Amino acid sequence: MTIRSTWNAARARRWLRACASVGEEPYLAGKPTIDSHGGQLRIGNRFRLVSRPVASHLVAGPGAVLHIGNDVSISYGAAVAALQHVHIGDGTRIGPFVIIMDTNFHGASGDQSIQHDCRPIAIGDGCRIGSRVTIARGVTIGDGAEILAGSVVSSAIPPGVCAAGGRARIIGRAGDLRSRWDGAAAILPDILMASLGLNSPPDLDSSPIPTHLWTEARMKCVLGAIEDRLRVMLDPAAAREIETFADLAATLQDALWECQRHALGPPTASTRPI
Repeated sequence: MTIRSTWNAARARRWLRACASVGEEPYLAGKPTIDSHGGQLRIGNRFRLVSRPVASHLVAGPGAVLHIGNDVSISYGAAVAALQHVHIGDGTRIGPFVIIMDTNFHGASGDQSIQHDCRPIAIGDGCRIGSRVTIARGVTIGDGAEILAGSVVSSAIPPGVCAAGGRARIIGRAGDLRSRWDGAAAILPDILMASLGLNSPPDLDSSPIPTHLWTEARMKCVLGAIEDRLRVMLDPAAAREIETFADLAATLQDALWECQRHALGPPTASTRPI
């Protein structure tokens, strides 16, 4: 372990000192709010928590357990609160401004005038929770599930699916680019239509890109539009080898995931982030 990583781990442990247990190699960016009011916060190995530009909050009320598994990352502005039990499985990635609460309301600690309706929350292994998602009390999310940005989850989500909406419902398989409204497959058609002068958005299928649409000049126009809109730079040499719009969407999605991985701090597990 390098001097820098040792210092980072020591700093993280200082901020996580209210936790009942903390695993190896924790990493914190910014200053979070960690509250344990007679409850237990249990954190696994290689935990990453981002609290800049907006602090994240982890709270365990009296007698409650907030359990966070190995290789979990939580982005900035998140609020995770347990008055009974919240479990977050190994390798799960949680995006910015996510709210996870196992109760209908959180008041001041020890306030006996507030009647809490508590139901445990269980989030499985390898899940991806998008930005500004709200997960309500009593929810179970299966292993490998994906919740798209802005969704409200108030009922059980099965393993391996992609769910979205104000009352989150299944819209496809997890990881399927066609299911995403916040990923490359949702954004790219508009970019292609504008930069290539098309009358309608192209289908992101496996058909070869027409040669007249993927000239050097048009390719540079597309890459420039992607950079302007998404702040992502794609390698022109790699772009020249792209044969289908589906390949372009996959390449862009990988680049978006890589940018978000760096935003969450130093690389640890191989699981893709939010």
